[in-house]
Amino acid sequence: MWTASLGLRALGSGRYALGDLIGTCIYAGSPSSRRRCAANHRVLEPTLDRRGARRRALASFRNYARTSVDFVWQYGVPAYAMHRHFRAYGLEHAHAAIEEHRGGVFALAHFGSWDVAASCGYASGLRVTAVMAPVGPDLVTRIAAWSRRKQDLEVLVSSEAARGLIRAVRRERFAAILSDIPDRGETVIVDFCGGKVEFSTAAAWLARVGKVPVMPVNCWRHKGKYRLVVHAPVVIEPGETDAEVTQRIATGLEAAIRRNPEWWYPFGEIYQH
Repeated sequence: MWTASLGLRALGSGRYALGDLIGTCIYAGSPSSRRRCAANHRVLEPTLDRRGARRRALASFRNYARTSVDFVWQYGVPAYAMHRHFRAYGLEHAHAAIEEHRGGVFALAHFGSWDVAASCGYASGLRVTAVMAPVGPDLVTRIAAWSRRKQDLEVLVSSEAARGLIRAVRRERFAAILSDIPDRGETVIVDFCGGKVEFSTAAAWLARVGKVPVMPVNCWRHKGKYRLVVHAPVVIEPGETDAEVTQRIATGLEAAIRRNPEWWYPFGEIYQH
């Protein structure tokens, strides 16, 4: 990982040529996934014609590959040097959560890069805990977990996630939850990106149980730098249900996707029919 990271750092922005090649090859070799991705982009933006939707889908595949390349690239970038590669907005919301509640919840979607977001957060003094599902073969999962822990990203396996996340937000950490496309746990159907989408209620539940704020977070690359945006907290009102809170989280996450749809990764069955 260290050697690979140094190699990618030496390439500079040229590493994205490699990412584009990988993304294009995956796009070409995955006919069902690329058709679903294009169809999902047309739901998000109905004015797209078929050719425009295919171009948007290809961009999603390429940007996902670019973030995968940057997962390795950021491994060798020390925290003090990471500041040259990103701009952060809304950090005051996170710091206020530490001062007032000791921690908080970050809600993310399959958009941009969540690994680079964790590195940007670490460089900004934010300590993050996340749940990790298997990513391919066991060896790949082990490498991913190990590299993430190096950035002070506490990684929990699913079997111990609930208690571990509660402990995390009570000791000045932020629990990072990928809210869309959940693979387990309690869910609700929300209005998201032009249709009905299944969302995890974990972020709302954890904020309620841990008595901490929940903040939508986005991280994507723009004009040569990553942008980490921490949005204002979604305040849970008395009597408000997890479903209602989750809908407001979804609305907050959707705004960034609509502005930068090529950084969205709708490769599977996203919408409920």
